[in-house]
Parts: sequence; C-alpha cells; structure tokens
Amino acid sequence: MVKVSIFLNKAAELHNLDLQYPVPERPEGNHHYTFPLNADRLTDVEIDNWLLFLGAWRSYLNYQISRLDGEHSVLSEGYDLLLSSKVAVLEKESEKRLLKDSLKGQALAEDDQLQQLKIRTIELNGELKLLKGRLSLYDSQFETISRVITRRGQERFKI
Repeated sequence: MVKVSIFLNKAAELHNLDLQYPVPERPEGNHHYTFPLNADRLTDVEIDNWLLFLGAWRSYLNYQISRLDGEHSVLSEGYDLLLSSKVAVLEKESEKRLLKDSLKGQALAEDDQLQQLKIRTIELNGELKLLKGRLSLYDSQFETISRVITRRGQERFKI
C-alpha cells in the first residue's frame, strides 16, 4: 500500500525544485495602506509609486499561490489515492454493504497519517483562498490606477 510519506516527500521535492530558481523576497515597505478614494487626483509620481507597490505585491502573491498550489495538488491527489485504497480494503473486509461516507469516516478514524494529510490539504485550501482574495484586491486596484494612466494619456494626446 502507498504511504503518506511518499506524498510528503513529493511536496518537499517541489519545494527543492522551486529553490532552483530565483525566489522573490517579500516586498519591502508599507504593509498597511489606504487606497485613494479618487485616483484621478494622484500626481504622476504617486501613480508610479502605486503601480510599483501593487505590482510588487501582485507578483509576490502570484508566486506564493503557485508554491502553495503545487503542494496542495500533490497532497490532495495523494489523499484521494490513499483514501480510495483504504476504502477499497474496508469494503472488501466488510460483511455488509456500507455507505461511501461511512467507509471514508472509518478510513480516516483508523489512520492518523491520513487524518493529518487531510488536515494539511484543508489548511492549504484555506490559505489559497485567502491569498487569491488578496490578489484579486491588488489586481482591481492596479487596474484602477492603470485606467487613470490611460485616461491621462488620452487627454494629453488630445491637447
């Protein structure tokens, strides 16, 4: 039977693969900010600063999401495979037909490592949702600043 450690090792191998490339540092500077209510009033320098700030955080979050998504993918697939194997064994050993949910519950109750793997996939899923939500925020704000730049460029071209 396949062991949980195989998937944990595969996730670690992904981390090692990631380290073969330049790893971005967390952006420096202000980690709390107030986005301007009226971006049209920003100076060109302020707009540049916002683009740099939001661009740095967007890039960093994209990296973090891809890193966690890789780990989540390996561990989630591993969990599904191990659970299916465990359920098949329990089904075969059972004298009466059990519901799939009962078999899954029994499989988890009997295997601490499988429980830990499931908990880790749940944690990763939560972290991914949080980071994707934050990325969506930064994307929207970046697009707002970009629209201001486009509008200003069009106005300057008309003059």
